[in-house]
Amino acid sequence: MLYLFHGTNKQLSLNKARTLVKSLRTKRPDASFVEMGADDWNAAAIQEHAGGQGLFSAKYIIFLNQVTTNAEAKDQIAKLADLMADSENIFIVIEGKLTVDIKKSLEKYATKTVVTDAEKVGAKKEFNAFALADAFGTRDAGRSWALFRQAIDAGQEIEAIVGMLFWKEKTMSGSHPLLGELVTIYHDGHRGIVDMELATERLLLGLEN
Repeated sequence: MLYLFHGTNKQLSLNKARTLVKSLRTKRPDASFVEMGADDWNAAAIQEHAGGQGLFSAKYIIFLNQVTTNAEAKDQIAKLADLMADSENIFIVIEGKLTVDIKKSLEKYATKTVVTDAEKVGAKKEFNAFALADAFGTRDAGRSWALFRQAIDAGQEIEAIVGMLFWKEKTMSGSHPLLGELVTIYHDGHRGIVDMELATERLLLGLEN
């Protein structure tokens, strides 16, 4: 699994990445933590960690901190993106401004990408939660997914979104077939069994009128 944090606001990227690491280490206290900087870059080590799979949970959390300031890493990291993404271990990549080719390759394979461009900081858009609730209520998969992505990009907490969807489902007339799925997503997400954001995204994309 690959998480990517990049942008011109390096400190914000670092803060967000460290927050993710803290959350993952809380959920997976048995996982080993490996941090690699530019001076430590070793493509063979990345390949080794990518191939080491835990049976029930991530065996390693590998934190790659601005490694592309190393010329070899800059040349190699894009070629390793698919390996990192397919691994049972978790790779967290934090970078400043990326070249177009590296950015395209890493974003293609990343489970989640967070962009922290300095000019965008403080310009968070307001998000209308009721619009997402309405789209979800009418089982409009395309609109629900688009509004969900807007909510995430606007900085809304995934727990709050799942809670809102649960509330909407519960207050709808008739049967409530998705209540169980939402409860499972919420609890399994907190247990580290699933990625709550991805599981919610899959549920929304599977909505049927």
